[in-house]
Amino acid sequence: MNLTNDITRHLADLVAFPTVSSASNLDLIAHVETILQPLGAHIRRFPDASGQKANLLATIGPETSGGIIFSGHTDVVPTQGQAWSSDPFVMREADGRLFGRGTTDMKGFLACCLAIAPAAAAMPLTRPIHLAFSYDEEVGCTGVGSMAEWIGQSDLKPRLAIIGEPTTMDFVAAHKGGLVGWCRVTGKPGHSSQPDRYVNAVMTAAEMIAEISRIREDMRNGPTFEGLDPPYSTITVNIVHGGVAGNIVAENCEFIWEMRIIPGESDMAVFERMQRFATEKLEPAMKAIDPACGIAFEIKANIPGLRPNEDAALDTELLKLLGRNQVRYVSYGTEAGIFQNAGIPSVIIGPGDIADAHQPDESIAISELTACADFLQKLVETCR
Repeated sequence: MNLTNDITRHLADLVAFPTVSSASNLDLIAHVETILQPLGAHIRRFPDASGQKANLLATIGPETSGGIIFSGHTDVVPTQGQAWSSDPFVMREADGRLFGRGTTDMKGFLACCLAIAPAAAAMPLTRPIHLAFSYDEEVGCTGVGSMAEWIGQSDLKPRLAIIGEPTTMDFVAAHKGGLVGWCRVTGKPGHSSQPDRYVNAVMTAAEMIAEISRIREDMRNGPTFEGLDPPYSTITVNIVHGGVAGNIVAENCEFIWEMRIIPGESDMAVFERMQRFATEKLEPAMKAIDPACGIAFEIKANIPGLRPNEDAALDTELLKLLGRNQVRYVSYGTEAGIFQNAGIPSVIIGPGDIADAHQPDESIAISELTACADFLQKLVETCR
């Protein structure tokens, strides 16, 4: 059969499942199982607490260590508010590209995995190929952990994990980590003609944001990791809500902060600096007026950074298979650091351009998908 046609067919099927992160992915998982079970794959599910989502681990070949993971997420970002030229969940082809939500990020990679699976299952493999499909990557990489941890502690310990995020088939060896959360300020409301009798949550939040700006400046002048853009860590505040009226001292204010930390630096050290500023500099004056006032922090997502692998031979092998001369680094986060923290050497290599992800009329070049499938087949050959 024609490999390109197989990829296109699988991708059309995957796009048709509207697996936005707020919805279940179980129908897609069941569909993938119907493809892989007849090939003799050993199927494992890792459900979430609600039972409405699951990670899927499908092992092709012997259940032994030393294999390779091909990993990608099944969820996609929403399409609401975007100007699509056609139904985002009905794939269409034009000018050598395939259009639809998730074609680039990252159902294109999943389709490549499914397309090469029959050939892999027909080979006399001595080490396994694992297809690891996760949920809730788009909301902070919160779903894959249970599966990655199980793999890392099992007798199936692989020698490598390929996370197929869109890199235009470049070899990405490192990326920043991410920590995202809320800061919620509780003040004491009252008439704005007597502001000193009360605690203004909006103004207190502004002082907290000012401290975050100082942290950002320190990061800009701090440690660097060459090859990343920017090469230093960053922190930003992008959403703020607070207050109810112009003449009422605000009782509540909350904002979302997010940081991108270079490999080798500690995101928790930054988080603890924020907490110290709140408890030591801001809360004493607040609680002197009303002990019920205060500042609370909540971490919503913690995406580990990806460090370069220490195995130069592995990097050389991958670069040779790709026909590339060097690795590169990126500032966005992926699930690769989670696999790495589970003890599995991990890299990011996948079809498509990250600039096309999350966009209206998201699309991917068919040639990129074919190149990806060719690369995956070469890796499968190393497991014979």
